[in-house]
Amino acid sequence: SEPLEISEERKSPTKGRAILICGKTYQRRYVGLCSALICGIWGGSCLVPMHYAKGENTSGLGYVISFSVGALVVTIFAWIFRFSYHLVKLKSVWEAYEILPPFHLKVMWLPGAIAGSVWSLGNVGSIVAVKHLGQGVGYSASQAALLVSGMWGMFYYKEVTNSVTVAKWFLSAFVTIGGILLLGYESHVEN
Repeated sequence: SEPLEISEERKSPTKGRAILICGKTYQRRYVGLCSALICGIWGGSCLVPMHYAKGENTSGLGYVISFSVGALVVTIFAWIFRFSYHLVKLKSVWEAYEILPPFHLKVMWLPGAIAGSVWSLGNVGSIVAVKHLGQGVGYSASQAALLVSGMWGMFYYKEVTNSVTVAKWFLSAFVTIGGILLLGYESHVEN
């Protein structure tokens, strides 16, 4: 079996809320919170190296190539690590390969290429924003993309329909926008 799978335990009162990771059961909420925390820390720090790069073409658009190569290398190593994990666990190259998630190239090449291109354009925009506005303002403003994806989820995909939850989301969105504006104002006052 895969290292990450939904537990099939039916006796638990938290049915459907448990996740089996490497043989241990964790509550789905805690896995989600820890994943969000890791995403926030790593995602919020991904452009910090650009601040410390001292070369002539190492910031702004010059940083994009380095960032892209780094992302490619890390992704390849992540796949190698996952394959190696399954190889050690299953002791069969073929079974370790078969258990990896399929790429679905016939179905996903066009939507995947479009999504990747749109994300890359947004990433270039965030890098240019950080170069000209600084890490605090530029990257915070770039993270307003979360608001756009949240609205897609609510209004187009209907992932959230409870009116109280939608109201809480909008309250949080206004707090986020307020924070971005205050950071921009603070940065403007200091300069």
